[in-house]
Amino acid sequence: MNEQALEYIRNIRLIDDSFFEVFFKGDPKYIEVVIHEIFKQLGHPLVKIQEVSVQEDLNALDKRTVRLDALATDEEGNLINIEVQRSVSPVLTKRARYHSALLDTNSLERSSGFDALAETYVIFITEKDYRGKGLPAYQVERMYLEDKTPFGDGTHIIFVNGEYRGDDAIGNLMNDFFCTGADQMKNEVLADRMTFFKETEEGQRELSGIELVIDARGRAEGRAEGKTEGKTEVAAKLIQLGQMSLEMIAEVSGLPIEELRKIQRGFNPA
Repeated sequence: MNEQALEYIRNIRLIDDSFFEVFFKGDPKYIEVVIHEIFKQLGHPLVKIQEVSVQEDLNALDKRTVRLDALATDEEGNLINIEVQRSVSPVLTKRARYHSALLDTNSLERSSGFDALAETYVIFITEKDYRGKGLPAYQVERMYLEDKTPFGDGTHIIFVNGEYRGDDAIGNLMNDFFCTGADQMKNEVLADRMTFFKETEEGQRELSGIELVIDARGRAEGRAEGKTEGKTEVAAKLIQLGQMSLEMIAEVSGLPIEELRKIQRGFNPA
C-alpha cells in the first residue's frame, strides 16, 4: 500500500461514506451501538440488531434504484436505514421520503396483509446542521393536522446533526463520527473497531478497496478540467469496483447518469 493510501487511511472518519461501509460491514454490534445512542436520546425503544448489510440496492419495478449505506434489521423484523451525508441540499427531504417508501415496498411479501408492514426508520447523519437550529436531531413523523396526534403508521425519518457536540448520547456519537483515531473517541466499542482498521495490518488490508476508490477520485479531481475520456476512464474503474452508487460516481466524475448507465451496460451486456 502506497504512502498516499496510508495517509488517507490515517485521516478517514466515520462520516466518510467509503469508510462507513467497511466499518459497519459484518458484525451487527457496531451499527447497533450507533442506533442505540440515537434512539436512547430521542426516546425510541432500544432494539436488538440481528443483521446488517451495506451497499444494499432497493428498487421497485423499473423505477429508480437506491443503494443504501447501511440497512439493519432488528429481532422484530423492523428496518433501520442509516445514511451518512457530507453535502446537504433541499432535495434531501424527498430522498428520505423515497428511501422510506422503498423500505416498505421491499419488506412486504406479496401474500401479506398491510398489518405485516415493518416499522421503518430512515436516519441521515449529516455533516452540517441540516436545519441550522443547533438541535441534536430533527425527527419527522406523520400526524393528524387537526389535533396534532400521531398518525401512527410506523414510519420514522430522523436527521442527526453532525455538528452537534452536546454532553449527551448524540453529542458523544457525533464526536466519534468525526474522529480520525481511536484515542479521540468516547465509545469503547467503536474505538476498538477504529483501532483495528487504523492500527493493524489486517485492518488496513480490509481498507485496500478504499485505496482504489480514493485513487480514482484523486484522478477525477486532477482532471476536473481535462478531457472527457479521462473522466470516462475514472468512472469505468469505479463502476467495476462496485463500491459506489451511480449517483456518487456522477458527483465524482462529473459525467451524467445516463452516460454512466451506458458504461455499466458495457460491463453487463444483456
